[in-house]
Amino acid sequence: MTITETIFNFVVSLASQLGYPGIFVLMVMESATLPVPSEVVLPIGGYLVYKGVLDFWTVVAVATLGSLVGTMIDYSIGFYLGRPAVLRYGRIVRFSQERLETSEKWFGQHGKSVVLLARFVPLLRTLIAFPAGIVRMDWKRFLAYSAVGILVWDIALVYLGEVAGQNSSQISSVLEAYFLPLGVAALVIVAIMAYRSLRSRDRGSGNG
Repeated sequence: MTITETIFNFVVSLASQLGYPGIFVLMVMESATLPVPSEVVLPIGGYLVYKGVLDFWTVVAVATLGSLVGTMIDYSIGFYLGRPAVLRYGRIVRFSQERLETSEKWFGQHGKSVVLLARFVPLLRTLIAFPAGIVRMDWKRFLAYSAVGILVWDIALVYLGEVAGQNSSQISSVLEAYFLPLGVAALVIVAIMAYRSLRSRDRGSGNG
């Protein structure tokens, strides 16, 4: 068994223990722009569907609900607190001003329909909630557009995981090419965030 398969089996075991509540929390975090990639979480959920541990439509429903809660958090920050607060939040969760400006540019070029379209574009799919809130887009329309895009995205990724389970002979190569690099990237991001947080705390103590 390769290290990739070992990591994958550990993640699958953990996900099966966490179940639907775990998927919900992870998707809230992902849509609130924290470094939790749905491209990893949902295919694992789909794999557990293949194994008979979880139900396909329940996974989709829980993931979609979690994503909507998370995206409404970002929308509310933009709506009630404005762009300066979004940038401060960005420093906490480590997304740059340039990424925010990219999402604002998309929103300005394509209008409110970009809330739906951006759900299929990496990075923009979560950040688009901020400019929607900043320009005070009607929350019901924002929620409706988001729900459609998120639902399609979640169905596709859960189905991808289920199909991968059915073709288990191909899983190892897929993991080597996709899941392991993403997992390593996530660990690096978490380590950097922890390091910067400790440095900021040390500086604060020094100033005190």
